[in-house]
Amino acid sequence: MSIDVDSLAKDVYDSEEDILKHIRTVFGEEVFDGESLDFGALADRVFSSSAELKKLNRIMFPLIRREVKNQIREYTDKDFVIIDAAVLFNCKLDVLCDYVIWVKASKDVRKKNLLNKGIPEQKAEMKIKGQKIRLCNGRMDYVIENNGDRKKLESICGKVAEDIHRRYGDING
Repeated sequence: MSIDVDSLAKDVYDSEEDILKHIRTVFGEEVFDGESLDFGALADRVFSSSAELKKLNRIMFPLIRREVKNQIREYTDKDFVIIDAAVLFNCKLDVLCDYVIWVKASKDVRKKNLLNKGIPEQKAEMKIKGQKIRLCNGRMDYVIENNGDRKKLESICGKVAEDIHRRYGDING
């Protein structure tokens, strides 16, 4: 099972009654389109200012952590749960992980991935520049280089999965 923290964060905006009020108070009407949060306007604001990003993270990270924990509890019948989160360390989700895998990509590959999601080039560049992703090298069990070659990435991921399965089996008999 996989938890996509970006999607989960968007769900938090929809499911938490007070979150929109809090965001309106902190960021103002400029990040809203009527009653709805304008994710593009919010992204423009927070990815162009590290101070604004910190404000949003202080609001969202505790809620994201709570929701990730809730989902992990729902998946207790699963052999594993993957937390897909660029902000794994920023949000302190790494403490929930038995193994940490960093899939590292160049700026060009990350930009291409954002463009493939339909994000305009200027916004993709702003997002990459504005992200403040914290890394804890001593906490990473695996580092995978994603150079854009999908078959190679799948092969490496398969080997990592096999190694984790073997290590898990060694630990748990």
